[in-house]
Amino acid sequence: MKKIRRMAGVTAAAAALVVSAFATPGAASADDGPYPKAGEHCTGWEEVYGQGGYTFTAFRTCVYVYDRAGRSAMFIETDKNTYWWGGAWYNATPLYSASVFATVHMGANVAQGGPAVTARNSWTQKSRSSKLSLGSIGIIKCGIRDLDVSYTQVGGYYGEDRKIDVKRSYDDFVIPCSMD
Repeated sequence: MKKIRRMAGVTAAAAALVVSAFATPGAASADDGPYPKAGEHCTGWEEVYGQGGYTFTAFRTCVYVYDRAGRSAMFIETDKNTYWWGGAWYNATPLYSASVFATVHMGANVAQGGPAVTARNSWTQKSRSSKLSLGSIGIIKCGIRDLDVSYTQVGGYYGEDRKIDVKRSYDDFVIPCSMD
């Protein structure tokens, strides 16, 4: 008798679940989410010096998610791009600019899959701050990613002997999920 009641309870619960799926218009399916949250998602700022401490910049890596489909782009943002000369710090300028090269590799989301992407670009830094697009990275999913960043800068004012050359790894870069 207990088996029949248990079986009847399981059957009734299954039937209720099936009926509720059809009875609630607009109910979410597994294909409906979660989505990557739209907006700008960045690492923390990294403050770095070049060889000998004569050049300095702060940079961070960001992913911009445009919409719930996950269309996105990657960029590097810099600030405090300066050099030391004659007892004072000076901002990068068109006359004393810096050549910058960055490569970013974002691994696939461990739980939800790909894609893994690599983006790179170079630019001339002519001011204290800048934002450089590394380009579209396609459609991505939300979740935790590994992010490897390589940032090289020669100048302002100084050459290769004072360059900034850093590599950073973030094992916990998050593209937040949203059900909106």
